[in-house]
Amino acid sequence: MKYTLWLVLILLKGPCLAQAAVEIPADDPNIQYFGRWDFSDPLAPSHSWPGVCIYAEFQGTSIGVKLNDNFCYYNIFIDGVLLPVFHPANNGLASYTLASGLSDGVHTILFHKRNETSWAKFSFHGFILDDGKTLLPPPAKPGRKIEFVGDSFTSASGNEYDKPDKPANDAPLTNIYEGFGPITARHFNAQYMMTSRSGFGMVMDWQGSTVNNIPDCFDQTHTCTATPPWDFEQWIPNLVVIGLGLNDYSGFGGWNGPVSDFNRTLYKTRYHQFIATLRDVYPGVKILAVAPHVAWLQGVISEIVTEENAGGNNDVYYTYYHEYPGGYVYEGHPSVATHRKIADELIAAIEKIDAWTPYDDQQPPVFTKTPASPFTAYTTAVPLQFQTDSYATVRYSDQDKPWEQMEHTFQTTGQRTHIDTLHGDHGKTRTVYFRAADVRGNRMQESAVVTFTIDTTRVLRKWRDQGFDDANWKSGPTSIGYGTTSSLKTVCDPVITAYFRRPFQVADVSLLTGLGFLVKGRDAAIVYLNGREIERINFPANDEITYVTTPVKTMMMNKMVVINAANGLGYVRNGENLLAVEMHAWDAATSGLFFDAQLIDNKNTIYFKLGSEWKYDDGGAEPAAQIQDKTTGVAMAPDVQLPQTPRLEQNYPNPFNASTRVIFSLPASAHVSLRVYSLLGKEVTRLIEERLPAGEHNITWDARGLGSGIYYLILNAGPYRLAEKTLLLK
Repeated sequence: MKYTLWLVLILLKGPCLAQAAVEIPADDPNIQYFGRWDFSDPLAPSHSWPGVCIYAEFQGTSIGVKLNDNFCYYNIFIDGVLLPVFHPANNGLASYTLASGLSDGVHTILFHKRNETSWAKFSFHGFILDDGKTLLPPPAKPGRKIEFVGDSFTSASGNEYDKPDKPANDAPLTNIYEGFGPITARHFNAQYMMTSRSGFGMVMDWQGSTVNNIPDCFDQTHTCTATPPWDFEQWIPNLVVIGLGLNDYSGFGGWNGPVSDFNRTLYKTRYHQFIATLRDVYPGVKILAVAPHVAWLQGVISEIVTEENAGGNNDVYYTYYHEYPGGYVYEGHPSVATHRKIADELIAAIEKIDAWTPYDDQQPPVFTKTPASPFTAYTTAVPLQFQTDSYATVRYSDQDKPWEQMEHTFQTTGQRTHIDTLHGDHGKTRTVYFRAADVRGNRMQESAVVTFTIDTTRVLRKWRDQGFDDANWKSGPTSIGYGTTSSLKTVCDPVITAYFRRPFQVADVSLLTGLGFLVKGRDAAIVYLNGREIERINFPANDEITYVTTPVKTMMMNKMVVINAANGLGYVRNGENLLAVEMHAWDAATSGLFFDAQLIDNKNTIYFKLGSEWKYDDGGAEPAAQIQDKTTGVAMAPDVQLPQTPRLEQNYPNPFNASTRVIFSLPASAHVSLRVYSLLGKEVTRLIEERLPAGEHNITWDARGLGSGIYYLILNAGPYRLAEKTLLLK
C-alpha cells in the first residue's frame, strides 16, 4: 500500500498514542513468528537469539507494539519500506507507536531484531491498531528453511560500524538483516533461523574456555538459560550452514603459533559430533560446513567433510569464503559490503547442491558400543548399555528375529544411548538378540548378540568399591601429581587420569547431619562414597565418564563437596567407609595432574587433613574390576550387610534431570513391586514387578517423557511398603 513517508511517525521512547485503541494479543493466529521463540507464555512470547522476527498484515492508519524490552534494536519494514531503527527504552512492559499517518487500508509489517542478546530475554505482548481495525490472514510462510549456526560473523556483529576499533556499544551498529545469513536466505526465498553467539566456537570461546561453545547451547530456546529446551521438531530446516571455528582458532592460540595436534583432533571430533547431532534432530537435513578466510580452518574443515563423505555421509558439503582486504570493521568483523560478498559465495555454493530435497541415507544404525560378550553377571538384575551412531530405538528378544517382531523395547532409548535391565536366574545362561531402527525407519538386518551367565555366589568389585583389594596400589602423602605445581609431596606418573582411595571411620552415623569433603587439584574430579558417585567437578553432568574423558576446561579446583541427606549421606555406615576420587588432567602436556583432599563433619570433626596418606593408581588405564567370592567375608562389603527389613535408598541424583538411579536392599527373597507415582497419586510407571533374591538391587529410571515436579518412589516387598520423594527438574 502506498503512503507518504513524511507522514510516518516513529516514537522510539514514548508510549503509544491514544489514537490506537485495539490491542491484538500476541497469540493472534494471524501473527507469524520466525526464529527461536519461547511460547511458554503465549501472550508474552520471548526471545534472545538474534534475527528473530514477526510478520503481520494489518488494517488502518497506524500500528504500535507492546514490549517488555529496553535493550534490543529492531528494523521496522512497513509495506517493504525500511523505517528508522527502533529502540525501545522504557523499563518493564510499555507501548510504542511504530508508524502512523498511513493511508487507511491494508499494510504489512516486518518487525526484525537486529542485534544479539546473550544475558537476558525480552518479550513481545502484541500489536496496537486503530479502533475497529484488525489483522488479516498472512500468506503462507516460505517452504524452504535454512538455519545458520555460527559466531559473531554469523551474527553480523558491528557490521554497520565504519571504523576498525571497538565501539563503546556495538548493539546499535549491528544489523543481522544485512548479514550474510539473511541475505543468502532471502535470495532463495527461504525462512531462516540464526543460532549464533559472538565469541563462541565449536569447542571453546575465543579466550579458550570450553564452557562457551555452540554445541552445548544448541538445544536451548534461549541463549541465556538451559530451560525451556528447544523443540527441534517444530522447525526442521532443509539446510544447516555451519560457520564455527574462528573463536576456536583464537582459543587454541592459532594467532600466536601452530595449533597442537591435540587441539586439532579435539576440534575435528567435536565437529563430527555436532554434525551427528544435526542429523539426529533434523532427519533428512543437508549440512554445509563453511570455512572462513583462515588457512588452518579451511584445511581442517575440508578434512572433516572428506571424512564424513568417506564414511558414507553424503549429506555434508564443504565451502569457504575469501578474505576481502579493507572490508572489515570493529576489530576484524565484516562490514555490510563484505557480508554481501560472503553471501554471494554462499549462494554460489548452495546452488551447486540440491539443498531442498531431503537426504535419505538408507543406512541402518550401527551399534558403536555393546556389552562384552559372553560375560558373567553377579546379580540377577543385569544392567546393559548400548550406543548407536544415530538416534534410534533399540529392541531385543530371546530369539533372533526382525526388529519389528522383537517383543521388548529398551527402557531408555530413542537417542544414542540405550539402557535397560535384564533379568535371569542363578546358574543359568541367557542369550539375547538386539536390533535398532533409526528415525528414518532404517532397520538393522543383523542382530547384536549378548550372552551372560548369572553367578550370585560371587561379586564384581570396581576400584571405587569397598572390599576392592588395593594392596598393589601405590601410596603417599598428598599433594599427589606431576607437572609444574611446586607443592607436590608425591609424584605420580604423567598420566591423564589417576585414581585415589582412602578409608575413614564413623562411630555413630545417627549423629551426622553432613560431611564436607574438600577436593583440591586439577583439572576435573569425580567423588565416590562407598562406591556411589556423589559429585562430579568440571565434567558434563550426564555423560558417561571413561579414562580418556576430557574435562570441560582446564582449571585448578578448590571445591567443597557437601555430603548431606540429599547428597549421599544415606550411604555412610557405622564403621569403615571409603572415599574414592578419580582425577582427570586436561591433557598430559598441560600443567599436569594434582590432587589433595580433607574431610570434616557438621561438628568440625576432622577425619583427615590436607597432606594425608592416600592409596593411588597411575597405571595408565582404569583399574580392572576384581571378582571375589561373597563368602570371603569382607566386613563392610555392601552385598553382605543385609538389612533386617527392606530398605529403599534416596535416589541419586536428586533432584535429577532425565534419569536417576534407584537402589534398594532386601533381607530375603521377595516379590518386589517398584512403582512411580505423581504428586496426585497417579501411577506413572512400573520399574520392577517380579521376585528378586536377597541383596542390593538397583535400576535406572528414565523420566524424559515426564514433566518437572515431585514424584514418589513406592517399594512393596512382602509385607513392607517404603516410599521416597524425588524431584524431577527440566
